[in-house]
Amino acid sequence: MPDLAQLEAVEISTTSIDPEFWKSYSGGWKTEISTALIDAVFSIRSTYRSGTPGKGVYNRLVDFREQHGETIQSLATLVAIGEEPIRKCMGEGRSAQRLKSEAVVEAAGALTEIGVDTADDFRNAEYEELKTAYTGVRGLGWITFEYFAMLLGRPGVKADTMIVRFVNRALQVAGLSAVDAAAARDLVIKTYERSLKGSNEGPTAETLTHFEHAIWLTESNRAAAGEEDSSR
Repeated sequence: MPDLAQLEAVEISTTSIDPEFWKSYSGGWKTEISTALIDAVFSIRSTYRSGTPGKGVYNRLVDFREQHGETIQSLATLVAIGEEPIRKCMGEGRSAQRLKSEAVVEAAGALTEIGVDTADDFRNAEYEELKTAYTGVRGLGWITFEYFAMLLGRPGVKADTMIVRFVNRALQVAGLSAVDAAAARDLVIKTYERSLKGSNEGPTAETLTHFEHAIWLTESNRAAAGEEDSSR
């Protein structure tokens, strides 16, 4: 559990976030389970947004949706087209020394095996069973599973590099020790919960995901320093 000094350090850092960032979350892919899955997997250690056409996860994902619109709401349809069309649109990125496109298809297959084909199926399924199916795929872990669920409308925190860096920067300023991804996630959640109770002077956000996204956007902009957007 986070202690009070850690929470106060993160709260202080959130007060300097651009107010517009608290409203900037676009809402994910709430009806498009295949889009959400591809987004989550290809976000691993990748540049998410780019001003260059054809570059960045988001631009490539838009291309995939245009070329393979029949797949975006059905994991079974995604499995049926195989990994090659995904790789051609999304690139040959790897996780755990395997193609991310292969991990996408394997994860889609694992989810369909437990009765999940659509976004509604996902939301109606047991969370831990979903997580077990997803993380059972080599190269996929709990952090991107949470992001996958967030993209489908479940509030959460994707404790990626930018989130952990923001939290640890705040802790360092306060003279506190750095934490790992799991602890950084807990700190963001508890800070958000305190904001809802009015127990701090920091900002409020519509949902936990909006709160998390504002933190991520702040840190990624700081890291990019005018260059390409950093990894999601």
